[in-house]
Amino acid sequence: MALEKKITIADLNKLKAAGQKFAMLTCYDATMAGIQQDAGVEVILVGDSLAGPVLGLPDTTGVDLDTSVTLTAAVRRGAPLAYLVADMPYLTYTNPAQAIANAGRYVVEARADIVKIECDRRFLDIVAAMATAGIPVMPHMGLTPQRAGQVGGYRVAGKTATAAIEIIETAEAMVQAGASALLLEAVPPEPAEMVARRVPVPVIGCGAGPGCDGFVVVTHDMIGLTGRVPKFVKKYADLREPMRAAFAAFVGECKSGAYPAPEHNYPMSAEELAALKDWAGKK
Repeated sequence: MALEKKITIADLNKLKAAGQKFAMLTCYDATMAGIQQDAGVEVILVGDSLAGPVLGLPDTTGVDLDTSVTLTAAVRRGAPLAYLVADMPYLTYTNPAQAIANAGRYVVEARADIVKIECDRRFLDIVAAMATAGIPVMPHMGLTPQRAGQVGGYRVAGKTATAAIEIIETAEAMVQAGASALLLEAVPPEPAEMVARRVPVPVIGCGAGPGCDGFVVVTHDMIGLTGRVPKFVKKYADLREPMRAAFAAFVGECKSGAYPAPEHNYPMSAEELAALKDWAGKK
């Protein structure tokens, strides 16, 4: 069911309070954003996950701020009613002043509703500063892809009791610092559900079990456009082969002369065509 009104953080809070789940998908262009809004996707994320499917980069650290802001603005134009989350790129929020300045671009230039930063307890002062400045912020905890180089790859977080407690307590501290929502990635279901129960803000799970308030996956993964996908992703369609077949058919018709056919042309009137041929015959 298509969205009929602008989704706000108040709407997401009401869904949480009522025990109703919501959906969040990644998006990087206006066309896809419009389709997602028509499908009823309440929350759209312009993630730094664009690194692979859009930019062809090996990891998310290569996404730059200008590109991210530009694509966020495009998604907003395509889906004006969705709650729009902007993912701040690597090294764009290393201190409060830098974080506020860069996050402000998403809010002002791209009309994002909230910005997301990958963080842990060490970022509490940055979250607090952003919230004080009036910028809604969504801490992303658990597995943080931008820091994969520090731990040697993409690893599930919170698998021990000690690690799970740290995630739960940090989540509570983030909300106390002013976070408007949270995202947990690759966290076991039990601690993720505890976070969702213990904090008053929406908690979005990315491979964090069914106890979260909302759920997000990368769109390119769930519609079969990428190769190997994370365990938590369910493939809802396999659009890669139909797209490849359409492209191949176009190539074949270009080579055979079947395309463009007469119905694809813009003909001149008989009178104007005659005048053109008369001119050409005199040259």
